[in-house]
Amino acid sequence: MLMHDTEILKAIEGKSLFITPFSPNKLKGASYDLSLGREALVSNRDQKVLLGSDQVGSLNLEAGDFALVLTKESLKFPLNMTASIGMRSGLARMGLILLHGMQIDPGFEGHLRFGLYNASPRKITLDYEDEICMIEFHKLSGNASKPAPRNEDLIQGRIPETDRAFLRSLETTSLSEVAQNLRTMSQSVDTLSKEMTTFATIQNRFIIPGILAILVGVVVAIITTLVKR
Repeated sequence: MLMHDTEILKAIEGKSLFITPFSPNKLKGASYDLSLGREALVSNRDQKVLLGSDQVGSLNLEAGDFALVLTKESLKFPLNMTASIGMRSGLARMGLILLHGMQIDPGFEGHLRFGLYNASPRKITLDYEDEICMIEFHKLSGNASKPAPRNEDLIQGRIPETDRAFLRSLETTSLSEVAQNLRTMSQSVDTLSKEMTTFATIQNRFIIPGILAILVGVVVAIITTLVKR
């Protein structure tokens, strides 16, 4: 059963559900907004990106870039609750794709991690604490007998080292090729746009005046014929 805002707040106040830090402003009618945490791994870099630091500050995703990120918020679920994650519509319209599992299992504890893929032909920039997704909570009819496995890295707010190895192997296969194709497509679109603008200028400057000259010539010929009669 999908939980509404009053039920979510009651679960938090009753300390059966934990969202840390919790902000009442992020609680919606039937969901809660989650924001971007400090750590990220990007497909074209070998080191972790520390958001909000003096050295980095923002997460820049070029066309075709894939990143693993953490939420700022840490969550702890009871055994009778699960959740699903959805992308914020504004980021989706920009071309950012959220990659995550179908659901968060009962008993999960820690920061959420998921993939972000820039499917647009342009760079997308995200800042620390930007709201990037929403989470919906579902109440179960009873307690689950198989809770989510513990992951100490996620509990401590770290991207697991196994994820870095996965990202390296993923980068060496198809992501770099996709990125290059997207950049090439972006350049082609820009070139085509410029050519169409040039064609429109030529059309307005030469073709339309030429047509007007022909029409004027036809009118003059008709008038001359009538006068001779």
